[in-house]
Amino acid sequence: MISNMKKRILVIEDDEEMRSLLKDFVEGEGYEADSVNNGSEAFRKLAREPFDLIITDIRMPGLTGLDILPGIKRLQPEASIIVITAFGSKEVCRKAIERGATAYLEKPIHLSTLRTLMDKMVSSKGKTIGG
Repeated sequence: MISNMKKRILVIEDDEEMRSLLKDFVEGEGYEADSVNNGSEAFRKLAREPFDLIITDIRMPGLTGLDILPGIKRLQPEASIIVITAFGSKEVCRKAIERGATAYLEKPIHLSTLRTLMDKMVSSKGKTIGG
């Protein structure tokens, strides 16, 4: 039954500690989680496997979170995307939303906020939710 399938979330984060924390948190919330440490790896995974939600950092070596947003939307147009950054600004938020992000969070991330966003997004796939 589709309704019983776990929602799948991909974490794209170059910082190993943060990537591990996010993946563990997502799994602890009852979702199926996978993680990669850069944009190129993310594209390889997204080309092969469907995800309901993608959580991506902005500042990463090589392709940044902003760089990969249009490609994520092309590969998985139904997936929601949460962009996270420690270097936020209104401009970065605007660019992220323009390029397909569903929501924007600044670090340090409050896990309760992330939990609420994840729950909203997997139940309302693809709709833009504040920023």
